[in-house]
Amino acid sequence: MTAPPSAVAPLAVVTGASGALGAAIRNRLITAGWQVVATYRTRPPQDEDSSWVRFDASDDAATAALRHAVDSCPGRLRAVFACIGAPSTKRTVADSDVSEYESVHQANVVSFVRTWHALADRARHDGARVLAVGSDAGQAARPGNGPYTAAKAALASLVITLAKEELHHGVRVNLLAPSLIDSPLAQQIMALKGVTDPGAYYEQLPWGRPLSLDEVAATCIDLATAEHWSYATGQVYPLGAAL
Repeated sequence: MTAPPSAVAPLAVVTGASGALGAAIRNRLITAGWQVVATYRTRPPQDEDSSWVRFDASDDAATAALRHAVDSCPGRLRAVFACIGAPSTKRTVADSDVSEYESVHQANVVSFVRTWHALADRARHDGARVLAVGSDAGQAARPGNGPYTAAKAALASLVITLAKEELHHGVRVNLLAPSLIDSPLAQQIMALKGVTDPGAYYEQLPWGRPLSLDEVAATCIDLATAEHWSYATGQVYPLGAAL
């Protein structure tokens, strides 16, 4: 993957870039010569390879700050990667507080809405491609995962709606729905599920392993930047073995 030829490096936005997958996407883009505006929520990263912006789905000022950061960058906004998300506590629907549904929905869905509110004008002007990162949980609907499943299903519906609304602006919007990724978040999720032997758990997965961060990041960038995906919009792409 290489940056498109231009006098000014193309621009990408990566929300949730302080998380494992967002960081992997950001690092690949920077290596390929892209400008990157990256967001964090709590602790600002120390490196200076990106323009870092604090971004919170509950904060109007953060939306304005992201808009300002992107508008301050030269070059064409070619790609937006929406990587913000949060897991549920893995309790049953009966045992999950309503507040958990609200907080998980805010992290996984409202964050995407705020991202679009911040970037819509620039994305329309530049004909950007938007890729949201969801989860196969949006369709799998596994027991003990109600808040997260509901949020990821809502995100998929939102992506499809946005793709239809923005088609005449030349903006393409898609969603990648991976299965379990080998990451700190996966360790947290397994702990919540009561998994005490991750190796044995992984052996039960297709191919006997989770997805790697590198292969998911590479897939995200390919979907959002490669010309052979330029026709696609309003699509939900699962990433995992259908067994």
